[in-house]
Amino acid sequence: MSDKSDLIIYKQCLEVLPMPVLLVGADEHILFMNTAYGEFLGMEPEKAIGRHVYEVIENSRTPLVLKTQKAEYADRHKYINGKLKGREIIVHRIPIIENGKSLAVFGLLLFTSIEDLMALAEKNQKINDELDYYKAKLQELQSSKYSLDMIIGASSAIRKLKKDIVKVASIKQTVLITGESGVGKELIAHSIHHCSERHDRMFVRVNCAAVPENLFESEFFGYMGGSFSGASKSGKMGKFELANNGTLFLDEIGELPLFMQSKLLRVLQEKEITRVGGNNTIPVDVRIIAATNRNLEQMVHDGTFREDLYYRLNILNIKAPSLREHLEDIPELVDGILEELYQENGIHKSASKEVYDIFQQYGWPGNVRELNNIVSKIYYMSNGETITAMDIPQHIRNDKNLYEFGHSGESMDAIIEMMEARMVAQTLEDTGGNLTKTAEILKISRPRLYRIMEKMPKNGQES
Repeated sequence: MSDKSDLIIYKQCLEVLPMPVLLVGADEHILFMNTAYGEFLGMEPEKAIGRHVYEVIENSRTPLVLKTQKAEYADRHKYINGKLKGREIIVHRIPIIENGKSLAVFGLLLFTSIEDLMALAEKNQKINDELDYYKAKLQELQSSKYSLDMIIGASSAIRKLKKDIVKVASIKQTVLITGESGVGKELIAHSIHHCSERHDRMFVRVNCAAVPENLFESEFFGYMGGSFSGASKSGKMGKFELANNGTLFLDEIGELPLFMQSKLLRVLQEKEITRVGGNNTIPVDVRIIAATNRNLEQMVHDGTFREDLYYRLNILNIKAPSLREHLEDIPELVDGILEELYQENGIHKSASKEVYDIFQQYGWPGNVRELNNIVSKIYYMSNGETITAMDIPQHIRNDKNLYEFGHSGESMDAIIEMMEARMVAQTLEDTGGNLTKTAEILKISRPRLYRIMEKMPKNGQES
């Protein structure tokens, strides 16, 4: 500080600071005061420089800091004289020490009134509250929506399913959920996550059938800024990064293209990903739950699904029962659907026993999803508070029951195929042949809809 040119530079730097700054020398006299401090005190800085600090600030603690050489950060100081008498501020006092000797004390006013501090604290708390709210909302959106209690039924098939869910939830391995379309495989995946030790972490779902092939890598692994045309400049996290320390649910895994199957296998083996356009690997700790209504073993045989990936996914397997396997649960399922509709619409309706009887004789190719769809249609279209047999769609009332199918000599696969075809044909009729809407209503992928339609009689229904 002995060099005059250096001192000028230092003073210029302190002068431009927007907050009040004071520099007190070893002799307790003021060496420097910037304009902001002068304005705060109501005096010209030049008139303060060279005076003893007590002459300007009667109860200043800078002499004490010079003596103790201990900095005081964010100290609450109250003026006892002048026009600032009674005013409280928040200030830093930092000693400048060289070779064990105090050369000066640097004073910086953080807040020129306690009110300013309280206002900032209140604003900061509000921001924190909002941040916590949005964090909770994000967690709510990305965490599991369903739990084990939401799987309705008391049949032996449902009891076994719940027991299997609890068992695999405690094991840190990949789970493959298989079963027909509409049996509730996503509900099972949510329940596994909810019962696991990762229940308070992210649950991220990817519908493999809905992701365009050219976006698979960026969706799964994310990308660096400007990696491709239309990419965000700041880049984007992929599903694996979002699900880190949580669960990634790969729905309709059978629709995953071969080139992505190999990349997925590598992530499962190496436990790391690389963003599109990036070079650095990112470690990820993700539990995989996959689901499919397709026969993966047959796909492996046909060469459309990698054998090594199949065995990597199929460490733990849960077979979701079809609705035909627990028809005794239909009354409870119907009542549950009607209760949800009542909560949404405020109109109470109940089903008569004959409705349960007819439903328990129907094949339900679309399983619980189809049941939900049919009950919802009846709820909105029927008159009165009690749903009767006449409210049920004719194709269900006239359908052969399972026992008649059993005596027909048809295989179970043929029966399921025929039921799927009927359901698709009926929905196509309802939508006027709109394929997109049909797939949405049945909640199946377009490829699956096409496969069903290819096996249907060529009578114009598939157009």
